Amino acid sequence: MTLKYITRWLFILAVVLQVSCIKDKGNYQFEAGNPVNITYPVSPILAVIDEPLTITPNREFLVAGKTVNDYDHEWYLEGTLISKEPNLSFNGTKSGQFLLMYNMIDKATGVRHGLKSGVYIQVISPYETGWNILYEKNGESEIAHVRATPTGYKDQVGLYKEKNNGESLGSIPMRIKDYAVNGGRGLAIIQQGGQGSVELDGFTFEKKLVMNESFAGGVPAGLKPVNAGFYESSDVILNEDGKLYPRLFQANPIAFTVPWLNIPVQTKYPMKITHLWDVWAINTFYTFMYDELNNRIQYVLLKGIATITPGNPGGMLQIDSVPEPPSYMPVMPGYINPSKPLTGYSYIWGSTFKDIQGFTTMPAFLVKEQATNEVYIQTFNFTSVLGIQTIHMPGVKQVFSGKDRLTPASKFVAIKSRSFLFFSGDGDNRGLYYYDVTLGGATKLYAHLPASITALRQSDDGEQLAVGLADGTVIFYDISNQTMINGAPVELHRLSGLGRVADITARGGYQL
Repeated sequence: MTLKYITRWLFILAVVLQVSCIKDKGNYQFEAGNPVNITYPVSPILAVIDEPLTITPNREFLVAGKTVNDYDHEWYLEGTLISKEPNLSFNGTKSGQFLLMYNMIDKATGVRHGLKSGVYIQVISPYETGWNILYEKNGESEIAHVRATPTGYKDQVGLYKEKNNGESLGSIPMRIKDYAVNGGRGLAIIQQGGQGSVELDGFTFEKKLVMNESFAGGVPAGLKPVNAGFYESSDVILNEDGKLYPRLFQANPIAFTVPWLNIPVQTKYPMKITHLWDVWAINTFYTFMYDELNNRIQYVLLKGIATITPGNPGGMLQIDSVPEPPSYMPVMPGYINPSKPLTGYSYIWGSTFKDIQGFTTMPAFLVKEQATNEVYIQTFNFTSVLGIQTIHMPGVKQVFSGKDRLTPASKFVAIKSRSFLFFSGDGDNRGLYYYDVTLGGATKLYAHLPASITALRQSDDGEQLAVGLADGTVIFYDISNQTMINGAPVELHRLSGLGRVADITARGGYQL
């Protein structure tokens, strides 16, 4: 290599090194400024829709004497500048997780300081937890919501009109049902007046579907729904005339798009369904119902083995008789066989206890013997595994000690995890009683209420009981083990002035 080329390469190398040094020096100046370390008290930050939250980061100034006033401030939410204040006043408008970036700009040098990764803010609906209440006031249906907060209970009323531009929800309310939809929660209002039954976004209360506009083939003649069930791969509407109208799902349906079928469910013999049991079908994939025409309990399979597969995209509703107890399992004398018509008995109520993930429940039903007017409660243990249904223990028939308290207006709720049956009774229907379906024994008075009881609902953990009254009051009770042992009712919260309470549901819980 000649001296000429060596000289040229040495010159190029010197230029590169000089530029590199200048670049390094520039980076050092940019990073220095008047540095400040920024952290956040928690990550992610939790915010609630329509509840303003002030976000104040922790700031450690590394240069003595510096304060927030020596810096400009920029807050970015998903890349959009939303504030230039030192502390962010944030009011979420939709649920989800969003990236929040905060920069402090040194006024003296223009250098920016902040966490390069930012922090996530989790925005949740205030209606994801708590209780929803369906009530009727001045001839109109409406919705209230109650939830516990760190500072006490928060009550919100008139939510349907508030969230739907002042529109009337309807009238003649029957039931309110919370259930899962793809990507969120749904809330069904079963009612007979006004626009009829509707389905709402459970996180916003915005109307998504009107039942009368959602039947394939048109609205069935005589549609007057009184209840509905929302399950893993199918839903059903129970009509006043005892007909069931289904909605069957394909895999992962888009929420609020699947139509109802206008042809009622058919079986090999006619039936008239008058009671859908409250079963946590999201756990068990089956439920039960009472067929008044044939005076029998029916078993309903809602999801079988591998219901949703590439070759079988889902949608299942199979109604059959309850299977016979196994031949090797002896039954107690006088056992009322749920596999047969309840000949000689009048059905009162039924539900399940111990709805455990694993397809096992303990169904229980109340009947009155027609010849003697004696009231019995009958249990049996039931399992559905791999599409095979079994009564694996016939259970026990007991005289129901609360029989003298019952009236046609009595309401019932199964405290599933602890085998307590709470029910209303007495001539004015103001007495709130409970009975242990496993141990039997005496029925005990829990509380006497100021008005007739119209709705009962348990929390999913079985620790609280919501009681709705005809005078528009809802009372929330502690029914934990310790409270029950102590023997005196413990009131947690009370909301009044609603009008007649039609129904109550726990938010974000198990489908019924």
